[in-house]
Amino acid sequence: MAEMVIEIDERTMENLMEGPHVFIEKTSSRPAAKIAYFNKAAFQAYSNLIDEHGCDGFSIEVQDIAENKLQEYFAPDFSKIQNKDAIREIGVVGSGAFQEGYDLDGFKAFGNVKGLTTHNVSFRSKLPELFPKLEAWLNLDWKANEVEPLNGSWPNLASLSLQGFSGSLSTFDGAPIKKLFLISSTIRDIGDILRFKDLETLQIVSCKIGGDVSVLSGLKQLRSLRFEGKNKLEGWEQLKSSSVENLEASHYPCKRPQDGFPKLKNYSINAYRPRDPFYEERGDFGVLGDEFSSIFN
Repeated sequence: MAEMVIEIDERTMENLMEGPHVFIEKTSSRPAAKIAYFNKAAFQAYSNLIDEHGCDGFSIEVQDIAENKLQEYFAPDFSKIQNKDAIREIGVVGSGAFQEGYDLDGFKAFGNVKGLTTHNVSFRSKLPELFPKLEAWLNLDWKANEVEPLNGSWPNLASLSLQGFSGSLSTFDGAPIKKLFLISSTIRDIGDILRFKDLETLQIVSCKIGGDVSVLSGLKQLRSLRFEGKNKLEGWEQLKSSSVENLEASHYPCKRPQDGFPKLKNYSINAYRPRDPFYEERGDFGVLGDEFSSIFN
């Protein structure tokens, strides 16, 4: 568990649902070792805490519940953050929009950002330009933050999580993707994933995806594989891997997965329904959870 350090405004101590609030989290295995999480009102007033507490990451929740209404426009002021080069991770989450005319180039001052979380506040396709050293991107709303084909941008992008993605993964050609999470995606053909030859972790959740799943057998570096939710995939009996150690799947129509996965250590098959004829579990479920919990691990 991450160690939690609470830094909070006195008014918020009286009622956590009112006023500015911020907490600071010490992490492990993330781009940032210490992250300050703010609601919007707190960031405007107390972003100086980032320097004071030696944080190398921050996240802003744009919805400001202090006034019991959505604060639609957002214009973050970074002037109180002096050590911008120390920042390794940034998050802008919630629903809203940057103020009209707001200069997004202000984010370029954080030139060493490795990890990024975006949601329903649009950066207008400028993300590769703003964060050129990015290594991990958690995009919680593809429609709000859809990027153009990279064409050489993000040469270090190794971890990618996309929610609501549509189109072709060719957008990310050239990026050395090793960890890929697809959630609620409308990608039609699982073969599109094969463009990432060095993939080590693959998670597909609630996606409208079809095709022959056995094509994933060609991913020679794949170590962890997860499917959740119904899909139109076929060829399960032919899906094999000499490298997969961790496997989790629902609606998996096969018994004895270890027959096709000689290195399999930890797996959970159809655990959502223990009476399923193909239900089977073995190994360390904590490892399974860690493998698929976050692209930042």
